[in-house]
Amino acid sequence: APGNFAFEEMGDNDHQLVRAAYWAMVDLIDVQVVRMVAALERTGQLENTLIIFTSDHGEMLGDHGFYLKGPFFYDPAIRVPFIVSWPAGIPRGRRSGALVEAVDIAPTLLEIAGVPRGPGMQGKSLSPILAGGGEMHHHRDFVYSEYYNSSVMFREPQANMTMVRSLRYKLVSVHGMDAGELYDLANDPNETHNLWNVSEAQFVKVVMLKQLSDAMAWTVDPLPERPVAKVSPEGTMEF
Repeated sequence: APGNFAFEEMGDNDHQLVRAAYWAMVDLIDVQVVRMVAALERTGQLENTLIIFTSDHGEMLGDHGFYLKGPFFYDPAIRVPFIVSWPAGIPRGRRSGALVEAVDIAPTLLEIAGVPRGPGMQGKSLSPILAGGGEMHHHRDFVYSEYYNSSVMFREPQANMTMVRSLRYKLVSVHGMDAGELYDLANDPNETHNLWNVSEAQFVKVVMLKQLSDAMAWTVDPLPERPVAKVSPEGTMEF
């Protein structure tokens, strides 16, 4: 299709040029971040400015035979930078291995700003980790991603997939089909050996399918809020 990579027709030089262009864009972003930080420092705002550097998704860049993005949950697509700087409120130089979701950013900012979180927000504030309290390397037992028919590229069949990832394992369910992926990231960090149908991995698969069903239930729209019922002295229900 126009604008996409004809992967099977690309030679080594083509792949190298695409990768070089990607790194050039990374260099461009680096330069612009430096410019913004320099402007904050020049205007005396850097000490009390909270900066978050992150992204909505990664780039496959030819990994596993894919370019761009899509219904793929390999780490190159779902692992993104998450760097936080706030000289006045966050200790420098610390690194956490905790699992974090993008929905955690908004409640984090609200808590730091002293603003109540809105009804229906489902993220979990990272402020305890950022402030140096709590458990530095634990925020969630697993993270959740979903891809629900969000592209015109995948239609027959439609791509409806969800994923849960713990520190060690990753499970992907392809909805509407008897198919999926399961990887042991400790022994297979490049995600090349699918354990979905391996008998020895079925216990892990069942556990993660339960986690997946929990995550899908927890992300259902909670609004509008349900009224709380009260029982009057006469025994009637009041809302």
